[in-house]
Amino acid sequence: MTMRTNQQPKLCGLEYLRFFAAFAVLAHHILEEMSASPLAHVPAAIQRVGACGVDVFFVISGLVMWHTTAGFSSQTSAKRFLTRRLTRIIPPYWMFLAVVIALSCSGIAYKHRPLAAVGLVESAFLLPPTTSAGLVLGVAWTLVYEVYFYLICTAALFLPWQKYRLAFIGALIAGVPIVLSTVGATAQGEYYGNPIVVEFLAGIFLGAVGMRLPESSSRIRWMVSMACVALFYWASLVSPDKATAGLPTTFRWWAWGIPAVLLVAAFMRMEDRHGRLGRTLALLGNASYVLYLTHGFWMNVFAKAIKSGMFHHQFSLWLAVASIAGLAVASAVIVHLYVEKPLLGWFADKRSARILQSVRT
Repeated sequence: MTMRTNQQPKLCGLEYLRFFAAFAVLAHHILEEMSASPLAHVPAAIQRVGACGVDVFFVISGLVMWHTTAGFSSQTSAKRFLTRRLTRIIPPYWMFLAVVIALSCSGIAYKHRPLAAVGLVESAFLLPPTTSAGLVLGVAWTLVYEVYFYLICTAALFLPWQKYRLAFIGALIAGVPIVLSTVGATAQGEYYGNPIVVEFLAGIFLGAVGMRLPESSSRIRWMVSMACVALFYWASLVSPDKATAGLPTTFRWWAWGIPAVLLVAAFMRMEDRHGRLGRTLALLGNASYVLYLTHGFWMNVFAKAIKSGMFHHQFSLWLAVASIAGLAVASAVIVHLYVEKPLLGWFADKRSARILQSVRT
């Protein structure tokens, strides 16, 4: 999701980390679907732990906001920043949202997905859901926060006093939910008041201080990664909530937030790996957004296969798990290369043409 200029250092480590975060979410959902089979014996803690990939994404998002605005510099155009960010996430999201709606209306898949007018509007514009049906595309709940973060950062860029912009962001994160609840928008206030938004602020903090730190060695990154995996699993194991969708919000923001910050900090200064492995990881990282958006389609296929009773042995079930994971990643790479990348390139060309025209006039 990172947009770069020639003056900005490449965040290669974050590109790699984005894929592993997206794959963790994929594994989380596969294991949840797998638990519907009588052949599966996967503990709730293992089913749950992959959801921590979202927390890693939120920390990365905060860091990327610092990176793309050059530290919320006065040289960064608020309008161009918001346009770049929205054209990065909205077109692919709308495309896959349209696919889900089409499949639901045709009866091919998602037959029981509610398509009420309110839900469709909230899903299209990534607004906090106000009905029990939720958003049409389930994973879009994180994009609601992502757009919220973009709007907060855009408001900060309009502030004429650069040295107060970080404090202004913190004030908005704390104050917007209170204001919304005060004016009667209780559902929206509660949604934006989720403590998980602290992870976004932590990412901005990493951006402010992290680039001054020396690059971590491979050994340190490995040790930090193993420690963070252990912390993620510990939090999943001792979760006060037995649900497998994630952790309770009051527990999650620090139990998964702290290791997420440590993990991002370890990878943020990682140098580009020139070679086949580096290019592969970079490609997978660039395809991570598509993987996040589209893996639900494969979950639908897997769930139908389990309900049909086609698996009679644990081996066949685990083979299907590996196959679904591989298909989800491979299809995400293909869609990224032949659909998402050209689409984003078209938007980038349009932006460049408008900028050039404004300079000439």
